[in-house]
Amino acid sequence: MNVENVFFTEDIIRATSGMLLNGDMGSSFRGISTDTRIIKPGYLFWALKGKNFDGHDFWKEAIEKGAKGLVISRFSSGFRLEDLPKTISVILVKDTLSALGDFAKFWRKKLNCVVVAITGSCGKTTTKELTFEILSRFFQTFKNLANYNNLIGVPLSILSMKEGTEVGVLELGTNAPGEIARLSEIVFPQVSVITCVYPAHLEGLGSLEGILEEKLSIFKNTDLNGKLVYFYDQEPLREKVKVFKQEKISFGFEEGADLRAKNLELDKDKLKVEIAFKTHKKSLILPQIGKHNVLNLLAAIAVGLSLNLDLDSIAEKIEKEVPLYQRAKCYKKGRFLIIDDTYNANPGSMKASLEWLRSFSDYPQKIVILGDMLELGPESKRYHEEVGDLAKQVADQAYFIGENAKFYAATFSPKPCEVFTTTEEFLEALKFLRIKDLFFGNTAILVKGSRGLRLERVVERLLEELE
Repeated sequence: MNVENVFFTEDIIRATSGMLLNGDMGSSFRGISTDTRIIKPGYLFWALKGKNFDGHDFWKEAIEKGAKGLVISRFSSGFRLEDLPKTISVILVKDTLSALGDFAKFWRKKLNCVVVAITGSCGKTTTKELTFEILSRFFQTFKNLANYNNLIGVPLSILSMKEGTEVGVLELGTNAPGEIARLSEIVFPQVSVITCVYPAHLEGLGSLEGILEEKLSIFKNTDLNGKLVYFYDQEPLREKVKVFKQEKISFGFEEGADLRAKNLELDKDKLKVEIAFKTHKKSLILPQIGKHNVLNLLAAIAVGLSLNLDLDSIAEKIEKEVPLYQRAKCYKKGRFLIIDDTYNANPGSMKASLEWLRSFSDYPQKIVILGDMLELGPESKRYHEEVGDLAKQVADQAYFIGENAKFYAATFSPKPCEVFTTTEEFLEALKFLRIKDLFFGNTAILVKGSRGLRLERVVERLLEELE
């Protein structure tokens, strides 16, 4: 990734406790790059070590492409300080990844803007996008792009923020203990959001309690004068939040939430909902975004309220201007509705998607194509069986894909279903299934699974077949 901002050597040295081995303390850079394939002349090359590469091995290529400096933690093969021009800055740090976070922390303080940090097991990206769309109608607002939500992506996102930014909206992700703590330490948010807590990344986080503690670390690193936004309907989260001293805004469907959605009515492709904040109420007519995305919208509204916007102003922007982002995409192909929810999957998001599928009353026949939910550890079998059982209550027929597909099928039975070991195997079978001839009448098809199965290929094939 390239970051375009003017950065000074002196600031980097001070923020990272680095050592200048070559170059001048007063020199500056046009930007920062971690990728020599896209680096620009005048940039600082920040050498990071990944699973499959080590940026230190590309120092020479960076200089050949015009890099004005290097941040390194070791000397690679062929690297000789004495051979470098004095115009090339070389900054030595103990660990380049840690140093990147430290410099981002410095930059975040320099900007002196409000930062909103969002984490949770499901709905992080949707909530981030909705929050950005709402806040950008009132403030000069920044968001991190795509899935730049990890120990590399978040610091680079912060370093991309320009002076004059009033509010930064950042999504924080994790699959290992300590990541949210480190990210929120770098970000130091004034407003923090936990969308929900469900089983996800259990191989790294160990248990649902481990996930809850990991997510709660965002509140521990939130400004004491800041605001905490959280999902009220989950009792373990609701109870844990009580110990925090910051002002809180809860959201949910249950009585007792500060910001509550109630009286949901589905009318064809429209969703009517009443939003209540304490004693104030506002009715909204939305596209059919699903009950789960109403929760994400509530979280985004709660952020606006925490920044002293009023419910009427927010609601007016939602109805007139704000595009209601949702990660899943719907495609109408004749009498078929294809729901592409292939980005990722865990038990919480699977259940939300199945409930959404249930709500499409104009499509009385329903099919699910579900792939494995990965990284669930020893409890994987049980979670797949639970999702299979719910799918049985919603769908008429199913196709299950992956090593855990048999567990879906065990509880979906006796309804008709087929099991495939790989996505490639299912794509091959799809040539002969001829879904448009097997199913008659209006039919909704949900395609969902963990990212590793790349089920978007199934959606592409369905779109071709159902022309």
